[in-house]
Amino acid sequence: MEEKRLSFVHPGTFGDTLYGMSAVKLLGGGDVYIKLNGMNEVAWNAFGMVDAGVHKGRYTQKDLDFLFPLLEAQSYIHKLDVYRNEAVDHDLGQHYRWTTGPNGWQGNQTECYALVCGLDINQYKKELLIDPWLDPVEPLRDPGRSVIINRTGRYLQGSDPNSKTWRKWVYEGLDQVASFVGTEQECEEFNRQFKCRVPYRKVSDLLEMARLIQGAEQVMGNQSIALAIAI
Repeated sequence: MEEKRLSFVHPGTFGDTLYGMSAVKLLGGGDVYIKLNGMNEVAWNAFGMVDAGVHKGRYTQKDLDFLFPLLEAQSYIHKLDVYRNEAVDHDLGQHYRWTTGPNGWQGNQTECYALVCGLDINQYKKELLIDPWLDPVEPLRDPGRSVIINRTGRYLQGSDPNSKTWRKWVYEGLDQVASFVGTEQECEEFNRQFKCRVPYRKVSDLLEMARLIQGAEQVMGNQSIALAIAI
């Protein structure tokens, strides 16, 4: 008798979904469903907010079109689809219970997703904190641009927005060897902040971004979707 495949659902957004795939892989893979407009429910459950603020209304269909090519490239995801109220084994949207729940933050993002699935995070430290979980993709290289930058306005808490370290790198010629992925607005803000001209590299989807990261010699940035791909 064929063993039943496990099933998972995730509400978003990009980085959290990719971190959640670590638990999917650790459990041997399975079917993955992604919720449309699932973030308001997460915001209410985790924070008591009436909507998800900047993530209100997400995931949208446009988001899924951007996300799905990278998820489809993962060998351990056997079926990928929009969630339509299927019964699933693991609701990865319950992640907040181990991050903002009554006991506070219980571990790294990947560890918290493992906890959702009932895994012992002490038993799987290497798999959750060291080993990559996204499958390698075909590298894509821009001639003369061996560094990928992604710096977002979010997740800069406690850091100097006018970082001396970034200024030093720019002074040493970073904008001559780097491309910027993310949003065009983030790239414009980076160049304005550090008075440089790092070119913006538009991508059609997250698979193309992953290919650029795979082909880069170095990735520089803060907490972001690019980081979730790179690590």
